[in-house]
Amino acid sequence: MTDNTLLVEYADAQAMLARVEERQRLSPVRRPWKIRCFIAERQALAWIDATTIEADAFTVDGRGNVSGADFDLTHWRRAVGAPIALDILRTNPSGLLDWLGVEDASTAATPWAVPLLPLADVQLRVEAWQKAMAALPPAPPLLYGARLAQSWWVRTPIGRGDAVAGFLIGDRHGPGRSEASSGGLAALGFQVSGAAWKAATPARFDRLWLHAIALGARHHLDQEQRLRGYAERAAAHIAARRRPGRLREVIMLAMAHPHIGSRLVADRLDITSAGAIKLLTIATEAGLLVERSGQSSYRSYAIPVSSLPSSSLTPDPLADPGTGNLWTEG
Repeated sequence: MTDNTLLVEYADAQAMLARVEERQRLSPVRRPWKIRCFIAERQALAWIDATTIEADAFTVDGRGNVSGADFDLTHWRRAVGAPIALDILRTNPSGLLDWLGVEDASTAATPWAVPLLPLADVQLRVEAWQKAMAALPPAPPLLYGARLAQSWWVRTPIGRGDAVAGFLIGDRHGPGRSEASSGGLAALGFQVSGAAWKAATPARFDRLWLHAIALGARHHLDQEQRLRGYAERAAAHIAARRRPGRLREVIMLAMAHPHIGSRLVADRLDITSAGAIKLLTIATEAGLLVERSGQSSYRSYAIPVSSLPSSSLTPDPLADPGTGNLWTEG
């Protein structure tokens, strides 16, 4: 890596990853932030896979585990956030395909389906790809991940979903080595930038990949800043209330979910449906929640914090939050 401008871009991407990791340790809103980062990366991978999934389709359990919808058409979504040893990616075709969730298409073929390769043939193609990658010259992790990602979707070893598979594999060798990415950080950066990555030469793709990592990280940091600002406003409002009751718990629940309703509040807080509706109404009247369904019943609420990329994307992620740990559950 002798190009000075490439060195600068690499350093910028690496620095942004370090800042995300820093905020993951120190942010008072790290729990809901991590959930929202995961959802953003899942949506970005769906975009890479030429499909879409709305944030409302995701569900979050009491431990913060995110589940997608049954109608999510994104390939290999099982691998998102799932660990895998680098040796398996490099030398074990069956282990790599198992991590992705690839099954033998020949056994599930239908008369109207496009013919796909049997699993044994896919394994042979993956093995050939792994041998070709072993012959690549050494490179720093982020660049090596870029080359793995591009070479995979160019070769299309599986025959379907190879673009998103390449991004997942490249991520594991790059930003996915740390906690900064769940698998779709670079995909998020490409979604933000709209760069024409499919038509890029290898040298150009290296730069686009590094830039996408930095953009994805900045998007996450921007979200953390927005959540932190919202938490500060909510904390000030609750502190000023004479009888806040369980309003703080409702706000924490809303921060960790794309949307909430009275049933979820009642179940999680172990209160009556009437009590949940009253808390949601109080939060909405105070401007802490927004009713977004427009229905008279089965209403849906969300915090007034946009998930769209900022026009500036220039937060100060290392600043002392100053909110303490009021909004953090661990």
